[in-house]
Amino acid sequence: NSEPRQPPAAQSLEVGDIALLGMGAPPEYRGHPAVISKVNSGYCTVVVLDHDRRSGIGECWPCFADLALESSTLRIGVRVVVQGMQGARTKHLNGLAAVICAHPKEGHPVLIRKPGVEHPKLVVCVAFEDPTAASE
Repeated sequence: NSEPRQPPAAQSLEVGDIALLGMGAPPEYRGHPAVISKVNSGYCTVVVLDHDRRSGIGECWPCFADLALESSTLRIGVRVVVQGMQGARTKHLNGLAAVICAHPKEGHPVLIRKPGVEHPKLVVCVAFEDPTAASE
């Protein structure tokens, strides 16, 4: 199905979801947001995020009961509108519609490490609905 998906209302957890870690998480991560990177039977793998939800600060394997879904916007197949791009080569992308997709080699979600930066940055790949407008 190539139709873009809309975020669901249900509490089901999938790769790309942002969830808050509960009391069953390691003490240093309780209350932190995390992005789900792998779903297993009864538990999942998450990358713990800073409070700005931009950088990965750790990893843990909570049970589903220890997670509260905060956002499903970053699930593969969800339609988004790009915003917040500020660079000279990317600001024309603001306002364009796209669909969240997996990176061909890195999968989803992606954490980018840059030299001199302590924590990796959370990024997602998108496929633009109008590739011509995106390439201008």
